[in-house]
Amino acid sequence: MKKIAFIVTFIALFFLSVNTYGSGIGLRGGMNFSSLPKTSQLNINGATIETLSDSYTGFHFGFVGHLSLLNFFIQPELLYVQTGQEMLVTWDNSIDSDFFTNKYSHLSIPVLAGTSIGPLRVGAGPVLSFLLDSKQGFSNLMGEDLDFQNNSATIGFQAMAGIKVGNLMFDLKYEGNLSRLGDGVDVGGTSWDFDTRPRQFIVSIGILVF
Repeated sequence: MKKIAFIVTFIALFFLSVNTYGSGIGLRGGMNFSSLPKTSQLNINGATIETLSDSYTGFHFGFVGHLSLLNFFIQPELLYVQTGQEMLVTWDNSIDSDFFTNKYSHLSIPVLAGTSIGPLRVGAGPVLSFLLDSKQGFSNLMGEDLDFQNNSATIGFQAMAGIKVGNLMFDLKYEGNLSRLGDGVDVGGTSWDFDTRPRQFIVSIGILVF
C-alpha cells in the first residue's frame, strides 16, 4: 500500500505541474478487450483447466494528463481497470465441460510519450498495474480448494494512436505484459505452474477539463 500511495502522490503532483504549464488534466474512460496469446492447459485431479484465447470485454475510467511541448507530448494516466479471462474445465470421465470467468480489478498507471502532427498523435510508454481485487469464477475443483496465486503488481507497455481535437482525445491502444500475471495455482497445498501473459486492445475517450 505504501508503494501505491507513493505512486499516486507522484502522479497527482505531475498532474498539478501539467495544469501549471497550461496543457491540461481531465477525465478518461472506455473499453478494453483482453485476450491471451496462446492457450494453456493444466491437468489436476481428473480435470483439465484450459485458458481460452477468446477476448474478454472490460472497462476503465479515471484521470488523464496531457503536457504538450511543440510537437511532443507526455500523457500520464491514473485508471481503475476491470479485466478478466475466460476458462474451461473438461472432466476426464465425462463429456461435460464448464466455463468460468476470472475477473480482476487493477489500478493502472500508464505514462506515454509521443509526437503529434496536427490532430494525429502516436506514442508509447510503460504501464504499471497493481492488483486491487480478484474474483475467481471456479473456486472448488474435485473437492480441493483452487487458489490462483496472482502477483500484486505487473509491468507492461502500451502503444497508442489517436486524435486530439480541442479538449477531446480519442485513443486506440495496444497493451502487452512484460511480467507474469501470477506464480501459478495452488490446489490443496500443492503448487502448479500456470503462467499467462494477457494482452489487450483499449478504446478510450478523454476530455481535458482543467
